[in-house]
Amino acid sequence: MTQTTTNSVCVFCGSSPGLKPAYMDVATDLGRAIAQADWTLVYGGGAKGCMGAVSAGASASGGHVVGVIPRVMASKPMPKGHPAAAAAPAAASTEGQGPVVANPDPGAGRVETIIVQDMHERKALMAKRSGLGFVGLPGGFGTFEEVMEMVTWTQLGIHRKPVVLINVAGFWSPVRALIGNAVSDGFIPGVNSNLVSFVEEADAQRAGGWGKATLEEVQRSNERLKNRADAGYWDWNESKEASGQKPQALADTSVEQRSVDVRSLTYAFNKEDQNNPPALEDCNLALTRGSRCLLIGANGAGKSTLLRLLAGKRLPSQGSHILVFGKDVFHDAPRGITYLGTEWAMNPVVRSDILVSTFLDSVGGYRHKERRDKLLDILDVDTQWRMHAISDGERRRVQLTMGLMEPWDLLLLDEVTVDLDVQVRADLLSFLTEETKTRGATIIYATHIFDGLQTFPTHVVHMRHGTTTTGEPISWPPSRSDPQAASLPPQAFDQASGKDDSDDASQLLSTALAWLREDKVVRLERERTSGKGPTRGAKAAQQDQETDSERFYSKYDYSQNTTR
Repeated sequence: MTQTTTNSVCVFCGSSPGLKPAYMDVATDLGRAIAQADWTLVYGGGAKGCMGAVSAGASASGGHVVGVIPRVMASKPMPKGHPAAAAAPAAASTEGQGPVVANPDPGAGRVETIIVQDMHERKALMAKRSGLGFVGLPGGFGTFEEVMEMVTWTQLGIHRKPVVLINVAGFWSPVRALIGNAVSDGFIPGVNSNLVSFVEEADAQRAGGWGKATLEEVQRSNERLKNRADAGYWDWNESKEASGQKPQALADTSVEQRSVDVRSLTYAFNKEDQNNPPALEDCNLALTRGSRCLLIGANGAGKSTLLRLLAGKRLPSQGSHILVFGKDVFHDAPRGITYLGTEWAMNPVVRSDILVSTFLDSVGGYRHKERRDKLLDILDVDTQWRMHAISDGERRRVQLTMGLMEPWDLLLLDEVTVDLDVQVRADLLSFLTEETKTRGATIIYATHIFDGLQTFPTHVVHMRHGTTTTGEPISWPPSRSDPQAASLPPQAFDQASGKDDSDDASQLLSTALAWLREDKVVRLERERTSGKGPTRGAKAAQQDQETDSERFYSKYDYSQNTTR
């Protein structure tokens, strides 16, 4: 669904009609030309203004239209459990002013609607779906920002796609002048001055219309970019490697380039049981390489279920959007996923009379001697230990050595550090931090122990009753200027809130406590409104009727006469 379409072009434009009729006329003509050329139109999904006009022009001419809409702007909410990308004309963007121009129904053409989480993902997915480049019609701040970011991505070598601006009524002339000024003042290299091209009225007259002239310029610009070999940004990683420098990671531009991408995930252990709610409902999680994400939630919030689904240990429902490095974790699992959970240490096999050295070799420790030896030192493991004779904490250290000695790209930790002493845990966290920085590996860590964690995560995610409440992962430490941080409790911005048992309670611990206390309040309110009353605690026990067991033990209770 999110693969690049070769003959497709992305159009950025205003969601309002503007004051000059020519703006809407040109938008309609462009949509018509795209359809007639058998290209796919990718746009922002709006039904009003120039957005609506370009879509209506393409659809009326039998074209294929792909609208990408942030969830908050969708005119119709997606049903629970529906994948984020829905190949159905289920919605149109509510943004913009003026009358509705484009109906989300297919009409003569084919309309595809894709619901995404936010504006960033909208732009990234539109860029991914565009095979031939980007066209800018008149628009406002959003159009300016979209056009300029696409130019920047071309300059940086993130993609090689041209940007063509339709200069109807001289709308983009100030931008042309601005680019020329930046070139003359040395802010834009001259070789990059033609990353943006313009279609003028004379071009439209020659080609027989604004739309046809624009498509011709898109094709010319693609050829021009294809033949460039002198721009230093094109082969960013290759040129760095050739000079012996470490390659720098390019910006994340699409769903496929994320290390983890979970969208609108709903999962039930027993689909046939209608009496029990799903274990996960409408969960979302998107991370880029190098992230260290902390999952915060009460017992039973769904953290372990989510991690096991990401590890491919459970089969999700058909249509679920669970991607790791752009691949389906169950049907097309990528290499490099490591899952470590608490259940391992309880396996009878690992409690047998086996030498640790033999145990490590049996899982390929000899193939990764350098990493194995580093972990043996960090986790303070004696290879002459016998597995049946060591403590739970020491057995956990062996597990971590086994799991981490082969290089991994995604590490899923499920309460696995619970048995470690403070020193070993601190040294392990330092090792994991270094792995994300030097190798770009990704870590998702579910834990209830927050001491020493303040500087570890790059992101935090809150799970409540099987749902992620934080939308996108929140960058950590938080900034009040970050829009995502609005979902954080006030304690997240206080280094020492003074509201906990300890005056030096960490920012992270204060945040987790605030979330968990709020979770309990939400659960109690749900139970109250459901009519079932409380299901936990003393009040729930008092509501139970006297049982046969209770009557028996109350009559034959010998504990009062027993010396303990």
